[in-house]
Amino acid sequence: MTVLRFCLLGALGAALFACAPASSPAPKPAPPPADPVDGVYRGTSTWYLAQSRSCPHPGLVTLYVQDGQFFYRWDYATWVNADIEPDGTVRGQAKDITLLGKRVDKHMQGDITNGVCGLHFTVTWHDM
Repeated sequence: MTVLRFCLLGALGAALFACAPASSPAPKPAPPPADPVDGVYRGTSTWYLAQSRSCPHPGLVTLYVQDGQFFYRWDYATWVNADIEPDGTVRGQAKDITLLGKRVDKHMQGDITNGVCGLHFTVTWHDM
């Protein structure tokens, strides 16, 4: 009888152990911090569309990004407000002007146009 009781208890213990939840996997390490978005971006612009003599001139570009937003100077009186989205897409709008671009790592490039004039810009991030 004692042997039978021992066997039953042993079988019950093995069954309980087999039903116990498996230990959870180790947590994944945190991803490395993303490159900072805010800062000063410097670079150049070039024409890709110029159907009018009044088109803005290409040249040096400096963008001051704060809280993922910046202003792009189109001409002496017009600034285009733009945002850098979490996926790196860059979008902006002012009057009949649109800005569309992409930020990858520390580099950003895009196009800004009103349909008659168009500039392509390429800039690189620098710490403030």
